[in-house]
Amino acid sequence: MPPTTLRQLVAADVMQRDMVTVSPTDTLRDALALMTDNHVTGLPVMDAKSRCIGLITASDILGFEEEHAEDNADIGMMQHFNNEIGRWESVPISAFGLEEFGDVRVDDVMTRELLSVERDTSLKEVANKMIEGNVHRVLVMDDRFNLYGIITSFDFVRVMAEL
Repeated sequence: MPPTTLRQLVAADVMQRDMVTVSPTDTLRDALALMTDNHVTGLPVMDAKSRCIGLITASDILGFEEEHAEDNADIGMMQHFNNEIGRWESVPISAFGLEEFGDVRVDDVMTRELLSVERDTSLKEVANKMIEGNVHRVLVMDDRFNLYGIITSFDFVRVMAEL
């Protein structure tokens, strides 16, 4: 793909169309199982009308568990590399167990303020939005919350490898 073609790429050209999604009423245990089974770190949250109403990431779940596990004294700590922010963090060991928090609903933890682009958004603008938002994924959807795809930082790597 010549550089002029690269400049002409838009979100629809590189987005992943086959997405694994989760319902707001699913549990954190369900969401983590879907992430693990599908080798992803984030899932769009879809309502009963097939509209995208949120996003749940592994970092959201770990952050929630860490916040709520702090009440327990004498919990061992473990180092975890947080891909969302690109650094190592100390988290309580119990945060990985889901014993306490597995039944919490996705809509109690999900991000509701979504970073999204339209299908005809230039790839350069998508990259700039991801950098400005300090995120690893952006949803491709319209103003009616119809989800068409998702673009992750890995998709940019794939595009560059295909040059």
